[in-house]
Amino acid sequence: MIWVALGVLLGAVAGGAAYAALRGFQFYRDLKRGGAALTSEVDRVSAASLRIDRQLMKAEAATGRLTNATARLAISWARLEVQCAAVHQAHARMRRVFWFVPGI
Repeated sequence: MIWVALGVLLGAVAGGAAYAALRGFQFYRDLKRGGAALTSEVDRVSAASLRIDRQLMKAEAATGRLTNATARLAISWARLEVQCAAVHQAHARMRRVFWFVPGI
């Protein structure tokens, strides 16, 4: 009876060791696959970060150009207002001088 129990025990130990070895090997393969997937995702994120950095640099350059254009527009707008005021003033003087001519 002891020999049967010893045989069952040895069979259970060998089966457990084989099961643990197979699960360990499967874990190792999954770990390698996961590492490759992780590496590809890190590379993808790094490439996206580089694209974002380039876009940010372009945006900073565009901001500087926009600031300059806004300043030039403000100057042009002020000149236009002065010129429009001069035209309106001249038109008002013309109306006062030629009050008798219709349509002026």
